[in-house]
Amino acid sequence: MAELRREIGLWRGIALNMIDMVGIGPFITIPFILSAMGGGRGMLAWVLGGLLAISDGLVTAELASELPSSGGSYHFLRTSYGRYGRLVSFLFLFQILFSAPLSMASGCIGFANYLGILVPWVKTHGPVTATIVCLITVALLLRRIESIGKFSILLWIGVLGTLTIVIGAGLPHLKLSAFAFWSAPRLDGASGFTGLGAALLIAVYDYLGYYNICYLGDEVIEPSKTIPRVIVISILAIGVIYLVMNACLISVLPMKQAMTSQTVIGDYIAVLLGARGAKIVTVLILWTAFASIFSLMLGYSRILYAAARDRNFFGIFATLHATEAYPIVSLLYLGVVAALFCWRIPLETVIRGIITIRAIIPFIAQIIGAVILRIREPERERPFRMWLYPLPAIIALGLWMYVLSSPQKGIKMTGVYVMAAGVLFFFAREYFTRRATRQHADQVRS
Repeated sequence: MAELRREIGLWRGIALNMIDMVGIGPFITIPFILSAMGGGRGMLAWVLGGLLAISDGLVTAELASELPSSGGSYHFLRTSYGRYGRLVSFLFLFQILFSAPLSMASGCIGFANYLGILVPWVKTHGPVTATIVCLITVALLLRRIESIGKFSILLWIGVLGTLTIVIGAGLPHLKLSAFAFWSAPRLDGASGFTGLGAALLIAVYDYLGYYNICYLGDEVIEPSKTIPRVIVISILAIGVIYLVMNACLISVLPMKQAMTSQTVIGDYIAVLLGARGAKIVTVLILWTAFASIFSLMLGYSRILYAAARDRNFFGIFATLHATEAYPIVSLLYLGVVAALFCWRIPLETVIRGIITIRAIIPFIAQIIGAVILRIREPERERPFRMWLYPLPAIIALGLWMYVLSSPQKGIKMTGVYVMAAGVLFFFAREYFTRRATRQHADQVRS
């Protein structure tokens, strides 16, 4: 029987995490954040997003060190909630059926938007382009993890190259006042920090991915030590990059243009390096976007695999390729559904949907689960313990609750509907499973 192979070390893990975190996110969401807060005050959303990421990342790192296994949050929730773990972990899995393809679709749609700069035809055929990108990603992931790990390093180099050019070009023009968000003028007529909840919701999307390495637990070398290091290093590096990049952009582009552009980084580079430079950087942004889609699909496919292997999902998703040992059914499912989501869904709606669906499970539930495990099993071996416990858990929980209180009520209710459907599906599945078991037992006795 085929098994997953441990072939991901520290640097490959950091590469996978960072390309997942960066992706197309910051290149398409900056205008959303700036417009939500009327201009430069949007920098506060990036600061709070980084605080949320490192706080929640420390919680995740502790869980990963004591429960290293493929599936990440699925495994954490299943263990920490004891007798209720099967239900809570199933709800996580159920929302993944929607949020994972949405995450990949957002990357594909963003990819198509930027490709339109180079290929005008794409501007009127965005969904077709996004779908093709999705299917190509699936094809590249249908191979053993060692090859994927090596490819991830190559993708990571491209991501770092993109960020280096974007930041390096703007550094000579950087104004320290760009960091002083508290004194930035508002161009929308609103006052104070109105819109912070909406802006933070979008900023959080750009930081997501710091947990991606957890999904590959059975393929990581010395996971109890490697995974926490990957999480912390990735978040700190990305946090610095995002703050500096946004400050450079605010220093260069007129604020009204930055608040409305669909290809804001392309416009920013065009001002600094001209049209030819903008096209070159656009190619690198496309590289970065593709790298993120690649990493996302890799991680999420392992969640479906882990749940099926655990007999908490349809068994067919536990199928591994006979010789290359990758979860073939899980990959194909994610690719097909993500391709469907690429059609006729506004990008901002996709992004808000991802966060509001996932805020409760796994993020809030995982924070509570980590505290439960600390109380219930204080002697459990924890190679990594969250710093300043329980402060990171309190900060992360408070910020996630604040994100949930943002004004996008319709999107928020979508998350509630998904969770409600998951509960109904779980108990219906349990009922029919028990019924089938009883019938089988009766037939054996008779």
